[in-house]
Amino acid sequence: MRFQSNAAKGIEPTPYPGFAGQAIAKRYSFSAPNTLAAGDIIEIAPIPPGCRVVDVILDSDQLDTNAEATIALDVGVMSGEWGDNDSERTCGAEFFSGATTAQAGGLAHTALKSAVRVAPSDKARSIGVKVTTAGATKAAGEIGITAILAAG
Repeated sequence: MRFQSNAAKGIEPTPYPGFAGQAIAKRYSFSAPNTLAAGDIIEIAPIPPGCRVVDVILDSDQLDTNAEATIALDVGVMSGEWGDNDSERTCGAEFFSGATTAQAGGLAHTALKSAVRVAPSDKARSIGVKVTTAGATKAAGEIGITAILAAG
């Protein structure tokens, strides 16, 4: 299933750096239902045209309340353009691969070198969150992405 944050739906404004080299940071969030399944993708944050990713921070409530929690998430660049609700879009793992942050809830900085190697594009792209392994005992909660982006 595909989900979109309020920013991806155009309800929440998305900032753009004012000049080359300027960095901006904004936290985007999604209220995850207790029905997240393996393969579900959430379009959560933008990568505006001409911007590069400086850092990505993942935060999450506990979305798997089982003592042996299993939920795992990938966070990466989505195919297609920002805000496009096409059901065929995919999500990479450039920022996080198999992150377990949602098992107990918490916060994590990306540690993958691929995160800072995402080249700027002339098109607006998306940062997505993909459920790679569903929770053993699913719970609703918030998933957040703080995207730190720079122009140029």
